[in-house]
Amino acid sequence: MPIETISYTVSAVAFLVFFAVLLTDKHRGRTKHLLLASSLGSAVWSVAIAVQSIIGSYSLASQVFEIIKNLLWLSFLLSTISAAYTQGVSLTQSRKSIIRTLFIVVAVIAIMLYGFLQIGFQADSAVGLLIVLQLLLAVTGIVLVEQLYRNTPAEPRWAIKYLCVGLIGSFIYNFFMYSDALFYQRIDPVLWQTRGFVEAMLIPLIAISVSKDPLWSPEFFISRRAVFHTTTLLASALYLLIMGLAGYYVRSYGGSWGPVVQAFLLFFTVILLVLVLASRRIRARLKVFLNKHFYPYKYDYREEWLRFIRTISFGDEHLYRKSIKSIAQIIDSPGAMLWLRQDNGLFECVDAWRMPLIKVKEPGNGSMVRFMQSFEFVISVDELNREPEVYNRLGRLELPAWLNEISPWLIVPLIHINTLIGFIVLRHSAARKRYFNWEDSDLLKTAGRQVASYLEQQKASVALAEARQFESFNKISTYIVHDMKNLVAQLSLIMTNAEKHKHNPLFMTDVIHTIGNTVDKMNKMLDVVSRKSEKQISSRIDLIPLLEELVRMRQQARAKPVPVLSCATDRCFVKADRNQLLSIFGHLVQNAQEATADDGSIVISQSVAQGQVVLKFSDTGHGMDEDFIKNQLFRPFKTTKGKGMGIGVYETREIIVALGGSIDVESKPSRGTIFTISLPVA
Repeated sequence: MPIETISYTVSAVAFLVFFAVLLTDKHRGRTKHLLLASSLGSAVWSVAIAVQSIIGSYSLASQVFEIIKNLLWLSFLLSTISAAYTQGVSLTQSRKSIIRTLFIVVAVIAIMLYGFLQIGFQADSAVGLLIVLQLLLAVTGIVLVEQLYRNTPAEPRWAIKYLCVGLIGSFIYNFFMYSDALFYQRIDPVLWQTRGFVEAMLIPLIAISVSKDPLWSPEFFISRRAVFHTTTLLASALYLLIMGLAGYYVRSYGGSWGPVVQAFLLFFTVILLVLVLASRRIRARLKVFLNKHFYPYKYDYREEWLRFIRTISFGDEHLYRKSIKSIAQIIDSPGAMLWLRQDNGLFECVDAWRMPLIKVKEPGNGSMVRFMQSFEFVISVDELNREPEVYNRLGRLELPAWLNEISPWLIVPLIHINTLIGFIVLRHSAARKRYFNWEDSDLLKTAGRQVASYLEQQKASVALAEARQFESFNKISTYIVHDMKNLVAQLSLIMTNAEKHKHNPLFMTDVIHTIGNTVDKMNKMLDVVSRKSEKQISSRIDLIPLLEELVRMRQQARAKPVPVLSCATDRCFVKADRNQLLSIFGHLVQNAQEATADDGSIVISQSVAQGQVVLKFSDTGHGMDEDFIKNQLFRPFKTTKGKGMGIGVYETREIIVALGGSIDVESKPSRGTIFTISLPVA
């Protein structure tokens, strides 16, 4: 059989197979139809030339078929370019690009015709005109492919890269062959015979682009095992061919040593090929390469991720159980257990789903933990037992003894900021023969990182809640210390005057009354500490008697100036804790007395307006500047006095705001201060 027949038969078979695979796709559209027509046209053209070579009779029919084939491919390119324009190129840019393309094509053809006329070429025969037409089509195809690649947006350009390489390779080969024919007035037989193989070789490049585009991707499936073995055989054949050529060269030019070296090279070639084919590592890497680059992903990642988020974000189960299920459902595992690192550095099984809860502690420096920490590998126990070299080439890996009791399938590391915080052990899938590959591993590692972030976030939230509890307790303690300071001051005043007035019945009556109030307040403070809460029991209280008691207490303390009470109503009710209000009002009056000279004045006024009780605490003391009021007055531990904790005003605002009220301050240095408190009327 002539080489020409074989070459174009191979091309015809390749295009027919490509056409049949495209038919399995359900997507339709102008570009898809043109791609189908172009493939079928190329197959018909290849069959026509193969038939002509068999019968030995040549006519212009093959040239006509070739023109039709090229026109179909050019139409396909124009349709694809039009789609590229709509994705990322404006109308003005597209018009300029089309004009530039036509100008380039016309210029190239004009230069070619001028050059050919100069060398005396007579284009009056039909064959000569067909050659010129084929050159025109080849140049147009090259320019259109260039425009397609240039005008496709950067994001989808990866999908058409191989398509552009395949088509421009075909057009360049045709340009070279017909240019040679135009110069030498005949078509080179070697170039003509080789063209069928070239066209068939370019089909896989076009097919790769088609498989990467979701609008063209066919539903025809070829077994990974079949592709793996086919690729292995083709690679072996190519290797043997190359080594055979090398042996032929050595035999031909090696002199007397040629046959010996050729025999040795042949034996070495066979031994090396056997070693390569027997290597599990090389075969595993080849499988990963084929799965990554020649097959669409087996997961719908959008659906998988939405299901993952639904599982881990919703439901009444504890986060531990939801984390386990979210990982297990990805790989269809019927059960799993979660191990987390504890504060002592050991890993403990904190929860299990359809698996026994193991009461064993895994050391943080164990072989398995160090392996997952270093390489973030999803460990397949079956693969480790079957092919330990796949894991041991990275580092020594020994599984702990407790794993033998449960016969697990996979161990998924939970990595957070490059630190192993735990791992999930999965049971075998219900389908025991389910194939675990690189894609499963990548998805599990990604989901494991997400689960780790959820677990660390929960851990941080618990720590924050505990810190807030301690903060609340410390705040209560601060308030109590502040109140204790006032009580101690009252008792100190009693002790100071006791020796002088101990025989005065009125003084002793005041002492008993003051000590009784002090004991009552201290008991209430102890109650607050025991309940670890700032909340007091609120009730409906009349503010007028409370304010009168406040003034009376300050008079008994013999602090100057003595406050004066001015009330606009006889009764006024609010909902609050009586002792709490008495305490914070006492702080304000005490602060005013400490800031005001003995001959100054302090006025407490009360009024009701728009459903609010308005209390004003006015003094003629040294006052405060605007910067202090704005930036320091209501902050704890800030004070204008040389002594004190600076917590009284802060506590006052916190309590007033909690009661639904507000507090405002007006003050100027040496002009005094007015605290205005508003509380809702009960």
